[in-house]
Amino acid sequence: MADVVVGKVKCGEQQLISLPLSRIRVIMKSSPEVSSINQEALVLTAKATEKRKY
Repeated sequence: MADVVVGKVKCGEQQLISLPLSRIRVIMKSSPEVSSINQEALVLTAKATEKRKY
């Protein structure tokens, strides 16, 4: 089951992410071009992935 992570947006609102961030990090790091991933990029990738769900 995926963990729910609460991230803060600049204007103070909260957003929920239901995908496991650790799994997304592993997928992102599987690319040889990626050396490190900051938390903001990880959260944005997770959120964009959730938006693509149908």
